[in-house]
Amino acid sequence: MEGKIKPYWLLSALILFLFPLLLSPLILSAQDIIQVKGSDTEVNLVQKLAEVYLEQRPDVLIAVTGGGSGTGIAALINGKADLVNSSRAMKDEEIQAAKARGIRPTAVIFALDGLSIIVHPKNSVNSMTLAQLGQIYRGEIKNWAGPGGSHMAISLYGRQPNSGTYVYFRDVVLKGDYSAAMKEMNGNAQIVEAVRRDHEGIGYVGIGYAVQGGKAIGGIKVL
Repeated sequence: MEGKIKPYWLLSALILFLFPLLLSPLILSAQDIIQVKGSDTEVNLVQKLAEVYLEQRPDVLIAVTGGGSGTGIAALINGKADLVNSSRAMKDEEIQAAKARGIRPTAVIFALDGLSIIVHPKNSVNSMTLAQLGQIYRGEIKNWAGPGGSHMAISLYGRQPNSGTYVYFRDVVLKGDYSAAMKEMNGNAQIVEAVRRDHEGIGYVGIGYAVQGGKAIGGIKVL
């Protein structure tokens, strides 16, 4: 149905920020440790990419950690990361801060990520419009009866402000501010676990955390 949310429907670009010289195999030695930090949504994918790279360069060490796009970008600016995976573009002030430290980041879009909207399996709602989703996360719809469900309060779960997914979802879906009632979680896995326990819950996560083999993982429903 037109306007309805479906899995794979909300797409955001996954961006890699890097020091250009670090891609040259000529300057990598056994002592090098490539520090990769950034988006929690992307960390599993980036870990797999690192494993493939290490098959070709077993002499190189790669450390991959999450923490959020904003955390990774801050690490790049402060010289604590070589590669940063982010689900948002760098802000102008971040680019200027990097340049002021002699760092000229290069951006490469390496994938597209789908965001899934998840609820508890016992929730009777099976779909909603994008407009309704925005209203829910802005706190304008507070009860599941609004999108056609049972009469019960809506419990909001989302990411923290240092998350690129938080920024993308706010700018593209909400087009406004998050409800003060939203519980800010550290990562996608925490949102999934919270919704599994909360019959009134709703959350947004990277599709890799909600779907495996084309089917929703146990304990959640994907709208």
